[in-house]
Amino acid sequence: MKSKPSRSAGVVPVLVLISLAPALPAWGQVRDLRCTRVAAGEAPRIDGKLSDAAWQKATWYDDFRQSVPEYGRSATEATHVAFIYDDHNLYVGVRCDDDAPSLIRANKLRHRDEPTTDDHVEVVFDTYRDQVRGTVFIVNPLGAKEEGLINGYENYTWSWDEVWEARAAITATGWQAELRIPFRVLRYGSDPQQTWAVNVERVVRRTQEESYLVPPRPPFDISSLDYAATLSGMEITTHQRNLQLIPYVLGGVARESTPDGGRERSRSLDQWGFDVKYSLTPGLTLDGTYNTDFAQVEADAEQVNLSRFSLFYPEKREFFLENAQLFSFGHFGGDPEQPDIAAFFSRRVGLYGGATVPIDAGVRLTGKVGRQDVGVLSVRTGGVPGLGLPAAWYNVARVRRDLGERSYVGMIATDSRRGGFHSTTLGVDGDWFITRELSLRGDYLRVDDSDMGGVRSAYDVSLDLTTDRWGFLFGGYQVDAGFNPDLGFVSRDGYRRSQAYLRRSFRPGRWGIRRVSVISSNDAYDSLRHGVRETGDNSLSCELELESGDVVEVRVKREFERLFEPFELDPHLVLPAGAYTFTGTSASYYSDESRRWGFDVEATGGDFYDGTTRQLGGETWFVFNRHLRTAGGYSTVNVSSPHGDLKWRLWSARLDYIHSATLSASGYLQYNSSIGARVLNLRLRWILRNDSDLYLVYNEGRQELAGAPDLRNRELALKVNYRLFI
Repeated sequence: MKSKPSRSAGVVPVLVLISLAPALPAWGQVRDLRCTRVAAGEAPRIDGKLSDAAWQKATWYDDFRQSVPEYGRSATEATHVAFIYDDHNLYVGVRCDDDAPSLIRANKLRHRDEPTTDDHVEVVFDTYRDQVRGTVFIVNPLGAKEEGLINGYENYTWSWDEVWEARAAITATGWQAELRIPFRVLRYGSDPQQTWAVNVERVVRRTQEESYLVPPRPPFDISSLDYAATLSGMEITTHQRNLQLIPYVLGGVARESTPDGGRERSRSLDQWGFDVKYSLTPGLTLDGTYNTDFAQVEADAEQVNLSRFSLFYPEKREFFLENAQLFSFGHFGGDPEQPDIAAFFSRRVGLYGGATVPIDAGVRLTGKVGRQDVGVLSVRTGGVPGLGLPAAWYNVARVRRDLGERSYVGMIATDSRRGGFHSTTLGVDGDWFITRELSLRGDYLRVDDSDMGGVRSAYDVSLDLTTDRWGFLFGGYQVDAGFNPDLGFVSRDGYRRSQAYLRRSFRPGRWGIRRVSVISSNDAYDSLRHGVRETGDNSLSCELELESGDVVEVRVKREFERLFEPFELDPHLVLPAGAYTFTGTSASYYSDESRRWGFDVEATGGDFYDGTTRQLGGETWFVFNRHLRTAGGYSTVNVSSPHGDLKWRLWSARLDYIHSATLSASGYLQYNSSIGARVLNLRLRWILRNDSDLYLVYNEGRQELAGAPDLRNRELALKVNYRLFI
């Protein structure tokens, strides 16, 4: 949801860069805010009008300061915020002045539909003041809301989906919003006198101005919880009961090809189950699920794979997404959204080879005990005789100790058992912030399973610096041959990797350019099986962030690949074993997503192994009005080689109708010629009281197989879940 970040790094002597640390900016200012108590019956009505008497008693805070474009300067448009509370809820009121209300950008009407692409306000609470874990609430001028969890800088989980309320209204002088956040959805210490860390951000999209109560120094954002004010004055004398029962019923019909690709067979869909949630303490929550179903989950976005290694598909199922950040581990690859290694990858549970495996039951305990973040997950899946899968148990335990100043040390353990097979993974990770901008990271994982015939391990260590002008990442790690955690993800194994990245950024303040970043990226993979260099790449890129919010990037990349055996990229293109060096160039343009229409496009050309490649991909969107929008994407991959050619096409089309914040319908059609797949997803969603849901979903998939009948499956399902507070 955030803008695409530029990752820092470089190839320069480490000691020289560390010597810069004493000159790094001072820690941000601190502001002390008060939360005013209102008596029972005086709570404001949440309608976005801010006219209730309770708001007249509140203390309003302004003096928002820019983070970008001009750090520390007063915000161009004034913003005012106030906090009040009663026995059960925390209320936030925000007034956003605007000299040109007609130019406010507000296109998103549906809840949890990326309102950050519009003008918006974000409110973050660090209830434990540990500067690592936070809870963020977002509202745009149309009242569309989003909530998420923060687990470190730019590490968001947007699938928390708790029950809270927000309303907003555009006025003659700007826009304003009210938020009602029940205490039961928040986690905090047991002391009746509460003092939290808080920050508030306002974004004006037409100028791309970001202003805060306490502005983080660029390139940091609201997820940098060490930039925050204190919010005191709250006295919470009773534990806020949070016991939720969420039963569901599902009915429908499915038709699918028989395994030999011949005639189709039908089966009925009739299922029921439930989820349960209970807050054991203000800091610990217990979740349970029985006969879990994910019929409402949207299809994965199709990808093409030009590498020899596995692609990472993100989790989309709600039970596994909630509090998923507690189970994240390590820094392998540097990007939590596209890791090289994940100690726990929840898509290993309930999915096998693209087929669904029934989840009989599961239980999860998450929260904070003292200075420890804890997470425990146990899931039982049923057997699938047609896939040769027996019933299984999957267990995960995660503990992380807060060391202060965002530093931590943690452990993880996973265990899976299927029939006579068992696998155990143990790991230790840590992150030590030497300064606010400079951190030393390390991870170690050890895997032992009944099929491996011995223990396999992986480890990494890296030094990371992130400032507005400079950034680097020096890292190295090793992954043993055969390393394969059964509940994890590994893109490749059997190598030793060295990383070196350097970024130099500056802000011209002219020509419509906000920021220029020049990035050098260098990676080397040495094969442990063969004792020689297997992969290497060196790239130099220049990224321009424009004042309009658009981004332009140009990159030149030189790659080396050694194939120890033939690589079948496609049945029509098999590359023989050997060493290959090739160079390519790419150019990209990304439009700011707050506009009514825009596009993203990337073109790549150059050598590819012993041939050439031309790749062109793009996406575009158009917003007719707040109720109707459409989007489409098209990509081509062309490779010419003495050993064969390939032409892949990937396209998608999407249409969304949003009747209101709680009622919407969408259609999503995809085609991927590399695997001959067509996927259609039609979905109607009605958000009922207490954020309960009614879904009507139609899914159709077809895969073309050379020399065989197409595989086809169709499914129509109606699912209703209803959230009960007990």
